[in-house]
Amino acid sequence: MAQYFQALADDDANSHGIAVGRLQVAEGFAKEANRIANNFPSSIPPSSNLTADCATILAENTKRHLLTVQAKLQGLAKDNDYIYHQPVPLEENIPLVPKLPAAKPIPVSELYAGQDIQRITGPDLFAKIVPLAVTESASLYDEEKAKLVRAETERVDSANSEMAASMDYLRLPRALQVLKGGFDQEIVPDDDFRTWCVDVADHESPASIFDLLKFEKDSILTILDKGTKQLDMEESVCEKMRSKYESDWTQQPSSRLTTTLRSDIRNYREALDEAARSDGQLAAKLRQNDNEFQEMRSAAQTGEIDALFQRAVARVRGKSSNSNSPSTGEPHLLDADFDDGQPSVVDQIARVEDILKKLNLIKKERVQVLKDLKDKVCWRGISPRMTIRMLTVVT
Repeated sequence: MAQYFQALADDDANSHGIAVGRLQVAEGFAKEANRIANNFPSSIPPSSNLTADCATILAENTKRHLLTVQAKLQGLAKDNDYIYHQPVPLEENIPLVPKLPAAKPIPVSELYAGQDIQRITGPDLFAKIVPLAVTESASLYDEEKAKLVRAETERVDSANSEMAASMDYLRLPRALQVLKGGFDQEIVPDDDFRTWCVDVADHESPASIFDLLKFEKDSILTILDKGTKQLDMEESVCEKMRSKYESDWTQQPSSRLTTTLRSDIRNYREALDEAARSDGQLAAKLRQNDNEFQEMRSAAQTGEIDALFQRAVARVRGKSSNSNSPSTGEPHLLDADFDDGQPSVVDQIARVEDILKKLNLIKKERVQVLKDLKDKVCWRGISPRMTIRMLTVVT
């Protein structure tokens, strides 16, 4: 019966040759079943739980199924011979009967035929899904925008850093105020001067440091002298033994083996001499400025760093006013105009101030344009012309 129903399914699937072959197999099974049913015993034991007419019913069912299979086989074979002409496979080449699917999909249009399907199923769940190609293009577009913003941000940061480094190196604009004599009010010492005073107070006397360096130098020279003496002694012993035993003495000359050591000792001595000369120069400068160091140490210990700075500024101003007094007859450099056609110092200071103002305005405008660029790039409607214009301004 399985082969029979599968043959009907194959015939519906336009596999007419396979359907005929399955019906032939089904016919053989039906004949065998009919033969066994006819041989069924007529007298049935009571313990078998079967009725007395079981043999008759089995014989009728198998015969009826056999006639059905034969009739269907005759019709399909005739249709295949005259219409389809598909080859009929042998019994061993017929595929096995597949498992019957537990469920068959039914299209929604067939299930709700004649009704408003959208009202029943609701809106399409995938209507708002963006295609993958569009998503990839948008991702590439966003990445290009981010790359553009990163590049311009790096350029702006680099320009600001260079400007800040240049200003710090030239000590602007504080140097201009000093040149102009604009510190009519009390001058406050900068952080560097405070740090110097604290460092001088925290460290021990430089003279003791030089004593320690001299002691270390003497100990190193002692070690080098001892090493040189040992090398000389070893070379002397080697040559004496060579002259004593002549050809029996197979040791190489000691001078060849100790060349590197002697060269190192010589280099160390030269380095010590150079360091000693440098220490001597530092000691001379220390003796020249010993009073200033003492004042800085005392000011740091007593908390009078500002007063020390004010006294130093007052001494400098006093020297400047004395040099500009009528007795000397020499004007101040800031008030002197040169007759060679060059701009005066005051004019140069004014020009530098004007340049500083322009630089600050450029820095402010650069930062503002970069901010506008970021805002415009975040909006997808930015035009290429606008982008080029903004990049030109930033540059």
